[in-house]
Amino acid sequence: MSNESKAIFGASVTAVGTVIAAVGATPFRVLSEPFRLDLSVIGNVMQGVGNGIEADTQEPFSLGRIGNEIQSLGNSTVVAGL
Repeated sequence: MSNESKAIFGASVTAVGTVIAAVGATPFRVLSEPFRLDLSVIGNVMQGVGNGIEADTQEPFSLGRIGNEIQSLGNSTVVAGL
């Protein structure tokens, strides 16, 4: 897989994870609390994985790579907290 394809895939995984986490954080009455918690966990895991994939496509020690690594670490911390 080329770097460009890998970056697009990582960004797509991150975007889908963001939407899933947002649905999990929204207090819908039709969704049970445990189901929303599961959505939050799944969304944050997807965001972390996507950011990690994106970081892998960037130059070592670049600000973009460091930013994606920090975001991935932040999502991992959220998952551990949930």
